[in-house]
Amino acid sequence: MKFFKINSKTDFNLLCSFINPHKLGQKIMSNKKEIHFIFIKDISIPAANILKQDALRVGAELVTHKEVITAKVSRSNALLMATKEQIQKLIDKEKLQDFKLKNLASFLQNNFLKPKNVKLMAVMNINNDSFNEQSRVNELNFEKKLIEILSLKPEFIDIGAVSSRPGSEYCGKEEEFKRLKNILDLIYAKNYYKESIFSLDSFDEYCLEYALNKGFKLINDITGLKNKNLAKLAANYKSLYCLMHIQGIPKTMQENPKYEDLLYEISEFFREKLQILESYGVKDSILDVGIGFGKSAEHNLILIKHLEHFLQFNKPLLVGASRKSVINAYFKSEIKDRLAGSLYLHLKAFENGASIIRTHDLYEHKQLFKLNEAMQEVVL
Repeated sequence: MKFFKINSKTDFNLLCSFINPHKLGQKIMSNKKEIHFIFIKDISIPAANILKQDALRVGAELVTHKEVITAKVSRSNALLMATKEQIQKLIDKEKLQDFKLKNLASFLQNNFLKPKNVKLMAVMNINNDSFNEQSRVNELNFEKKLIEILSLKPEFIDIGAVSSRPGSEYCGKEEEFKRLKNILDLIYAKNYYKESIFSLDSFDEYCLEYALNKGFKLINDITGLKNKNLAKLAANYKSLYCLMHIQGIPKTMQENPKYEDLLYEISEFFREKLQILESYGVKDSILDVGIGFGKSAEHNLILIKHLEHFLQFNKPLLVGASRKSVINAYFKSEIKDRLAGSLYLHLKAFENGASIIRTHDLYEHKQLFKLNEAMQEVVL
């Protein structure tokens, strides 16, 4: 007999292939392999006591304020710690309770399924003022660069002609289209649009519709659906729509951004906007929490760390932290020197629920995620 302390994040089903348990037993035990944390803000004392007892009955735990038992406080924050199996039992119990515990049951019913694989979105900027100089291209070198990117087979290629860096101002739709037209024509004429999903990073209706007519399949709207006509466009062309959260506008968005409750406010934003998209018939949407778009460095880290919260919407999550100032906030560095930070943040984003990573460094990210995939597949 030999003993080994192994990584608790090892794929449970792969590990079972070395053990050969009964299939039914394996299925039952898979619901016990991980402890889930559900943080509950401002729960009433009656609800906390009911939930505490219900949690203990199913083998879970509820951490509350020390004075909940004495009722010396009227409300508390709480942490529910439970396996998937225990959560299923709690759902049935809380559906029958008052004190807003039915709302908790409804929230717990979400799958929060993390992706098993990542898709990469390469960035190409057809302008001379995007924040990362290395991502800039022009009509003369565009095709050569595009061929290099396509050779790495990214799932998405995001093209933009307007900078949205902090402090930037919109150049106007005439100038944007002038920068884009020949590039879009080239992509269509040479059938490059068939080799990847092309996305246009724009909020201008005319530019977007022109791109959709040239084989593009994704609207990447940084404004968070301020213009509902973009929902109509996505529906008419049956295109994907990327809904990004932003506080303010690019020119002023990084001037001391503030939130009362970051995760709640952004999830309510997504809930409201998704209802609008669905009312226009847009089913295939992607959610982007908007790293660096009206967020402090700490806000950005909180969003990446707790990205799993937004899986409740059952939509692909996109994260783009590539070479952004959040890295500089914790380790002073120029844009050209932020590759390591970008790789770290993007790996964490994937581990926490992102299925699409938007990056300026496609080659390095392909390498990172190939190794990560290989690591997940090894057992003993």
